[in-house]
Amino acid sequence: MRLYLFILTLFVLLSQSVLADSWRQAQEDQKAELDLLWYTSIPFVHYNSKQELVGLEYEIFETFEEYIREKHAIDLKLNWIQAESFRGILDTVAISTDHNLIGVSAFSITEERQQYLKFTDSYLPDITVLVSSQGTPIVRQLEDVNSLMRDMTAVTIAGTTYETFLLNMREELGMNFEIKYIHSDKNVLDHISKFDNMFAFIDLPIYLMWIKDGRDLTRQNFFTIRGIGYGFIMPLDSDWYIPFNSFLGDKDYKSKIATIISKYLGNELYQFIDNSYDREQLGTYILTKEKEIQLALIKNANLKLEEEKAYKRILILGIGVVLMFLIIIMYLFYNNQKTTKLIIKQKDQIELQQKDISQKNEQMMNRNAQLLALNEDKNNLVSILAHDLRSPLNNILGLSGIMIKDNKNLDEEQKDYLDKISLTANGMNQMITKILDPSTLEGNHKAILKEEVNIAQLMDDLSSRYLPAATNKNIELQVETPKNRLTIETDHMLLFLVLENLLSNAVKFSPQDTKVTLNVNKTDGHIIFKVSDQGPGFTDEDKSLVFQRFQKLSAEPTGNESSTGLGLSIVKKYVKDLGGKVWLESEEGNGSTFFVKLNA
Repeated sequence: MRLYLFILTLFVLLSQSVLADSWRQAQEDQKAELDLLWYTSIPFVHYNSKQELVGLEYEIFETFEEYIREKHAIDLKLNWIQAESFRGILDTVAISTDHNLIGVSAFSITEERQQYLKFTDSYLPDITVLVSSQGTPIVRQLEDVNSLMRDMTAVTIAGTTYETFLLNMREELGMNFEIKYIHSDKNVLDHISKFDNMFAFIDLPIYLMWIKDGRDLTRQNFFTIRGIGYGFIMPLDSDWYIPFNSFLGDKDYKSKIATIISKYLGNELYQFIDNSYDREQLGTYILTKEKEIQLALIKNANLKLEEEKAYKRILILGIGVVLMFLIIIMYLFYNNQKTTKLIIKQKDQIELQQKDISQKNEQMMNRNAQLLALNEDKNNLVSILAHDLRSPLNNILGLSGIMIKDNKNLDEEQKDYLDKISLTANGMNQMITKILDPSTLEGNHKAILKEEVNIAQLMDDLSSRYLPAATNKNIELQVETPKNRLTIETDHMLLFLVLENLLSNAVKFSPQDTKVTLNVNKTDGHIIFKVSDQGPGFTDEDKSLVFQRFQKLSAEPTGNESSTGLGLSIVKKYVKDLGGKVWLESEEGNGSTFFVKLNA
C-alpha cells in the first residue's frame, strides 16, 4: 500500500511540470488536465459488464468537462485513475501537492475530513441508515439496543463514514460489538444479507435501491444520520472547487445533473432523497417510503400473478385445441392404416436392407481403420523398443569391457565368455540399428498405466543401471534420493524410460573426470526431476532442435557410443503422455540440465 501511494504521488508530482497546475493557470492556458482518482462504488462510479466506466459521478464529470468547454472555452482532459482502495484515495489526495488531483468515490463531506481536504459543494444529500440482517427485531426503545446488538457483528469498510459512525455508536452507547472489515470493492448489503446477526451503516440511496429490487433487510429507525452531503475531494490548496461549485449552481446544468442522478437512482428515489433532507421526522418519512416501495412490489407481484393466470388459461385452451386435433389425426390415421400397411411393410424391408448394407460398410471401414491403427502402433512400438534396448546393451558392453580390461584373475574360458558376450551385444546393437526405420516413428496416443511409484527406489534402480557405465568413463554419478518417502501416481515404465534416456545421454556425452547428477524436488504440487552434467552443453541452434526426431547435434559421445538422435524426442513424447513438461537449460561449454515436471 505504501509503495502504491509513493508511486501515485510521484506520478502526480511529475505531471505538474507539463500540466496547468491550477484553475487560474487553466484559464490562462485555455487547456488543462484533471487526474480523477476513483475506486468502485456502485452506483457512483464502477465498471459495467463490458468493462466500461459508468456511474452517476462519472457522468457528472463528463458533463463538467462539457461545462468548462462551453462556459470557459477551456479544453479539459479527464484522466481516470483507479486506486487500490477507498482509504487510499483519501490518503493520496490529502498529501498531494498536485492541484489537479480530484478524488471521486461517493465521499461524504464531514468536518473532520474538511480539516485536511478541500470539498466541492454537495451534489446530493447524504443520509445514512443502520440496517441489520433480515429477521432481526426492530429496536423500539434506545435502552434495548445493547441487549439486541451485543451478540451481533458490525460490517464496514475502513476509512469510510460508515466506520466512523460505528465507532462513535460503540463509544457513546458503551457497547462492545465486534466490527468486521471488508474490502472497499465489496457491497456491505450483500455481506449482511448472506449472514444472520449482522448490521451496518449504509447510504440511504443504496438501501432504497436494494429494497426496491425486492430484497429484504431490517432498518433500525433510531440510527438515521444526516450528513452534509456528497462531494468531490481535492488538496486543500487546490482552486478547482471554484469552477465546480459554479457548475453545480449553474441553472442550465442543474437539470442535467438531476437527470444523471435520476438515471442511476430512479427519478422517484432521487426526488424522495432530495426532498427528505430537511424533514423533521426523517425516520417516519423513510418508513413511509419503505411502505410505498413494498406496496408497489406487492402490486407488481399481483400483476405478474394475474398475467401468469392469463397465460395458464391460454395454455390450457391451447392444449385442449391440440388434443382435439390429435384425436382427429389419430382417427384419420387409423382409417388409413389398413390401406398403407403393405407399403409400410415394403418400405421397412427396404430400409432394413439399406441399414444392413450400411452397417456392413461401416464395419469394413472400422476394421480397416483398426488394422491401420494396429499397424502404425506396431511400427511405433518396434522403433521405440529398438531405441530403448540400446541402454541395457550399453551397460552390458560397459561391464564386459571393464572385465576384459581387468582380466588378470580370469582363465581362458572366462575370457572367451566375455568376448562372446561383447561380440553378441555388439551384434544385437547393430541389429537394432537396422530395425530402427524412421518411417514408423509417429506420435500416436499411448495408454498410461498409473500406479504409485516410490521415487527413491526408482532413483536407486537408475543409479545401479548406470553406475558401471559412468565408472568405466571415470565419471562420478551422484544420485540424490529424497530423505523422506516420496511417491508419485504415474506410469512407472514411462517415467523410468524418460529418466533412463536423460541419464544415458548425460553419461554418453560427458567427458572423463566429470560429474553427472540426478535429483528430485517436490514444489507447489509438482515433482521435478533434474539431470545435470558437466558436458559440452548445447548451442542456441542445438537447443531449438534438441527435442526433434533424428537430430544429430553438434556434441558427440565421448566414449565412441552410438547416437540416433531419437532419445530426447522419445523423452518429450513420454513426458507429454504423462501430462508433464520437459525443458532444457544449458550454455555452450558449461554443461546441461534437463528438467522433468510432473503433477504430484
